[in-house]
Amino acid sequence: MFLPVDIFNNCVLNNLFDNFAHNYQLLQMIRRNKEIKKIFIIFLLLLAPPAFKAQYQPSKDFILAGQGHYGFIIAHHNSVAHLVKGHIFGGELSYIFRTDGCKPWQQSHNYPEIGFCAVHLYLANPQELGNLDALYPFINFRLNKPEKKASLKLRIGTGLAYISKPFDRLTNPKNNIIGSHVNGFVNIRLHTSIALSSALRLDAGVGLSHASNGAIETPNLGLNMATVNLGLGYTFGNKACIYNRDTLSKYERRWYPSVIAVVGFKELETPLGSRYTVTGLQFNLYRRMNHKNSFGGGIEAAYNEATKAVWADNSVYNPTFSQIIQVGVKAGYAFNVDRLSLPLEFGVYVFKKQDYNGMFFHRIGFRYMITKHIMANVTLLTHWAKADYFEWGVGYQF
Repeated sequence: MFLPVDIFNNCVLNNLFDNFAHNYQLLQMIRRNKEIKKIFIIFLLLLAPPAFKAQYQPSKDFILAGQGHYGFIIAHHNSVAHLVKGHIFGGELSYIFRTDGCKPWQQSHNYPEIGFCAVHLYLANPQELGNLDALYPFINFRLNKPEKKASLKLRIGTGLAYISKPFDRLTNPKNNIIGSHVNGFVNIRLHTSIALSSALRLDAGVGLSHASNGAIETPNLGLNMATVNLGLGYTFGNKACIYNRDTLSKYERRWYPSVIAVVGFKELETPLGSRYTVTGLQFNLYRRMNHKNSFGGGIEAAYNEATKAVWADNSVYNPTFSQIIQVGVKAGYAFNVDRLSLPLEFGVYVFKKQDYNGMFFHRIGFRYMITKHIMANVTLLTHWAKADYFEWGVGYQF
């Protein structure tokens, strides 16, 4: 096993049950805080529809899976090494259901599994980091045929995480990587499922997880974790899944122009500093190549009020519009899952009056087509590995 027996018995199993109590605290915070509630709802609206909308009706069976985790925090910067005190461990519970190909996107993506996960991790530093609790929807993409006894899968999931010991100027000044209790959470995992019987399966894999708040509150270097996982899953209801194998029609390649208006909020590096607003307008042109892949690019402009503080450092206290506006061009790729799109964009500023954050920018995130033309946007703008701010927006696709 990946975990010593005594650790698994005394810690991980207890964590699986304690996870519900810790996540209850997260849910209570979401319920009380209107801003956090809106963010949580947007996450669910973007990720849950392909999985949970009633029209899909994938199958009536479901899988409950429990897994233990063991790994370490990645010290991605020299200034965070002091927070790494030992190996991290914990557990998770997942609710999973299998798609059967009743919709074309399910067949084109090789009948993925879709579910919801609650995870609890002990971060091996109770004084300065505490524990992490996360709730997130996910998709398990199959990398081989679904009939195989051993199935290789790639999990991609994102949601919210609660860090029990964030930075505090008075009580926790050494935590220089997480500045807020509630953070965005991303999990990418390569794992295999081995059928032990018609209902029971063994799950094992290795994954990476990331938690950060997109500079809404600083410090925000982010928490990166690598873990191995091992556990069991049990299928309730129909044990066997019958896959529909209709012949998919050839996707008609075409260009999709769109315009997206976004807004973001960020702090500069100094903890407890002022919060600034960023507004932007993006013009995109993507060519849909098939059911899965799109390629394209675009041009965009952003009015970043945080640059006012940068100009003030240079004794320019009333910068003009042209000194604040930033214009960039970009190239991009998008992975499509029905109405959900996962863009990955790389760009360069062609008009920028100051050197703050350099000349290159990057973007990852989610875009979801609410209707044929209206889309919701949640993306993270970064400069290489440094997160700048989350972009919340709405767009129109022509």
